[in-house]
Amino acid sequence: MVLVKSQHTSVIYITLLFAILLTLVPLPDSFRYARPEWVAMTLIYWAMALPQRVSIGIAWFTGLVMDVITGGLLGVHAFAYALVIYLVGRLHLQLRQYPLWQQAFTILSLIFLVHFIVMLSAPVNVTWNHWLTVLTSTLVWPFVYAVLRKLRRSFQVS
Repeated sequence: MVLVKSQHTSVIYITLLFAILLTLVPLPDSFRYARPEWVAMTLIYWAMALPQRVSIGIAWFTGLVMDVITGGLLGVHAFAYALVIYLVGRLHLQLRQYPLWQQAFTILSLIFLVHFIVMLSAPVNVTWNHWLTVLTSTLVWPFVYAVLRKLRRSFQVS
C-alpha cells in the first residue's frame, strides 16, 4: 500500500487571493503610493520556494486578474509578473541561498521591474512618490517571507 503525501497546494492559491485582497484595501491618499506590492511578493516567494508549483502561467493568470481588478491596461500586470517569475524561476536556487537582507535587495530590483513596466502603461506624471511602493515592498519582504514560510511548513506545502 502506497501512502500519498498531501501537497496542500490550495494554500498557495489562498495566499494569492489574500494578497489580492490586501491590494484592494482602501488607504488614505497620503499612503496610497506606499502600498507594498503584495501580489508580486507572494508570487516571488512561492516561485522561489516551489518553482514546480508556481510558474509563469500562474503569474500570467494572476496578472490578468490584477489588470481586471485595477482597471488597468489588460496584460500589463500579466506581462510584468510573468517576466519576474521567469527570472525567479531561473535563479531560484541562488535566491534561496541568500541571507534575508540580500533577498530584500533582490526584491527591490524585481518590484522595481514590475512597477516600471506598470508605470510605462500609465499616462501619469511620475514623481518620486510613485516609487515608494518599491521601498515599502523591500522593507516588508522579511515579514512576508517569514509568514509565507511558516504557512508552507505548517501546512506541509510541497
